[in-house]
Amino acid sequence: MAKKKKSKKGQETEIDISQKLENVKVLVGSDRAKEAIAYIYLIYNDIITKKFKKPRLAYQTIREYAITCVTELGQKPESIYPFIKKIEDIIYGGIEPTVKELNFTVQLFSNLYNDITGKALPTVPFG
Repeated sequence: MAKKKKSKKGQETEIDISQKLENVKVLVGSDRAKEAIAYIYLIYNDIITKKFKKPRLAYQTIREYAITCVTELGQKPESIYPFIKKIEDIIYGGIEPTVKELNFTVQLFSNLYNDITGKALPTVPFG
């Protein structure tokens, strides 16, 4: 009986990454690449919140939250900082990202996803 509860609890902490990536694909398909990249960051945020019970606080910038993830949650700085830099550059840079930039951001996220979950990110082609 305890085993079932444990597995049920494990299911609660999982997010449907395939569905979230499909949402990213829909955003890209409707020429909303910048929103797609912002959504990728939100997926990252959801994973951290569910796995570590450490949501981003309202007053924290995405960079401050990344620093918290490294210092308090033991995330690899070499994985998280390039991802956060790319997210900031695209969201706050005022330029629509290219397919190349989108794919690079997804690759950075894929590395982070693997570090956090131990699983490979499902592949979804964008453009």
